Parts: sequence; structure tokens; C-alpha cells
Amino acid sequence: MSNATLELQQEQQMSAAQQPAPNNGTMLRLEDLKPRMGFKGKVVHVELGGAFVDIGGIIGFLHISQVVTSDGKPILRLADVLKPGSEVQVYVKRVNLKQKRVDLTMHQPPAYGWDNLQVGMVIQNAKVVSVESFGVFVDFDGPKHGLVPFNLMPKDFRPKVGDVLEKLWVIEVDEPRRRIGLTMVEPPALPWDRIRKGEKYTGTVTRVERNAAYVDIGAEREGVVRASSLGVTYADMRAIVSQGEQVTVKVLRADPSRRILELALDGVDAKDLVLSSGPEEELSPFAVALQRAQQLKRSQEATKAEQANN
Repeated sequence: MSNATLELQQEQQMSAAQQPAPNNGTMLRLEDLKPRMGFKGKVVHVELGGAFVDIGGIIGFLHISQVVTSDGKPILRLADVLKPGSEVQVYVKRVNLKQKRVDLTMHQPPAYGWDNLQVGMVIQNAKVVSVESFGVFVDFDGPKHGLVPFNLMPKDFRPKVGDVLEKLWVIEVDEPRRRIGLTMVEPPALPWDRIRKGEKYTGTVTRVERNAAYVDIGAEREGVVRASSLGVTYADMRAIVSQGEQVTVKVLRADPSRRILELALDGVDAKDLVLSSGPEEELSPFAVALQRAQQLKRSQEATKAEQANN
């Protein structure tokens, strides 16, 4: 998934979570509820510890600790604040499908929660709230402050408390350990943990040598296509691809610990590939080189067969 696609999904999730749920006359289902969804609810019953609120066919529980008053004063008796029939703005705090329970709150929830934070998503306008020896903590309207280490900032950049960091990327979301890691350095569109052997990608040739070509597929580093991967005795990669060319490649090996990414040009098989029979000048340089490699391999196989018969 590209960064652009992830940002689009992020905007859709944020919009769905922050906007009040539409009331189009259809009955809500418990499965449709998500944390931070907002509703204009109606109080149906008040108890000492909280109130039951109808949010559109589903009754949720609003604990007394989640009730907000206009004057901000402590609540001594909930019945003095809420009465059956009262309309209240509430938000979904949590949903328990097994118990068929919905907890509500009148506190406006943060824009981000543990449920919609994803590695790779973009965070904008985060405010620095603390500076430590290893990095800074920022408030981005999430479930807790995020950490931006100094080694993931531009060189010689040291923000102060109160500074606003315009653009960050999420690199870690660990709810059990309550850790959120952020970076100011844009991460690769294709992280190591998403690269699988055998998968195919379209990339750009960035450098060509006689025995190898280097292709950018959006990973942390370029992948290498070795001439030996063509399956012929000899091939000059400079005659097969050129810098700036778009090629389709297949992953042969991905080793994140050693930062090794080995690729092969997709579809290059001298035995199976069928090329045009027209003159070489009408073929692409890539096709010409492969045709020559195919012819060379056939010649070598014929020589071996002749020697075996003799």
C-alpha cells in the first residue's frame, strides 16, 4: 500500500469517527458502532451511577464520570443534571459485542485512538510538550503523547517545548506497552516487513553496471538485479536495461537484518519468452538483448547435444 493510499484511508477513517452518525431512519446495529462516533442521544433512564441513553435504537450507558456540565462543576446528584427525555451529545467510548454493551462519554474524544492508528500514517501539526535527552514527546490529539527520537529528525534540528512539528509519520503503535513512535523522516513506501519472496513490483532503474542493475521499488534501499539471474552464461546488463527505465521485477531474496534485496527481471526466461521476429532496430533494447541471450542459450544447448552424440 502506497503512502498516498494510506493517507486517503486515514482521512476517511477520521471523517467517519469525528462526524455525528447520520440519522436516516434506519436502525443502528451494534456492529456498526466505532469508538469516537458522535450521536445526539436521548436519556431514557437515570440511576445513581449513570444514565442510559438511546442513540438510535441502541441503548448505551453513560457513566457519571463521563458526564460534562456547562459550568464544569462537580456532579453531586446525576438526577439534577440529566432527566429522562433530555437530549445530550455523546460519543462512543467502547463497544463490547459479546456483552452487547456500549459505553458512552460526553467528553469529546481525541482525533486518534488505538483502534485507528496505523504504522505509516501521517500526523500533522503535533505540538512538542517535553524535550528529553533521547528525543521529544508531542501531543497530536491521540490516546497518549508520541515520541520522536532525535535520530529520526533532520540533521541538527532540535525543537523546543511549544514548537509545532508540521508533518510526522507513525512508525510504531504498541497499545499493550502504550508506546507511539513517530518520525520526521519520511519512511519508505514499501517497508521490509511487507516485502515477500516471489512478489512482483514495478520499479525504476537507478544505476546500471555490466553485471548488475539497481532498481528502486519504493523500499528502504534499491534492489539489485544480477546478470546471472537471466539464466544465460553471459549477459551485459548495460545492453538490457537503461537508467530511468521502468521495469517489472520479482523478489528473489529479502533480508532486512542484512539489508539485502535481490531481484530478477520478471518474465525473463530464454526458454519460455517469445519475442518479435522483426528486425532488431524495431525491437526495444531490452527485447533485443533478451533475444540475443535466447539465441546464445539455444546455441549452447545445441553444442552440448552435438558433443554428447559424438
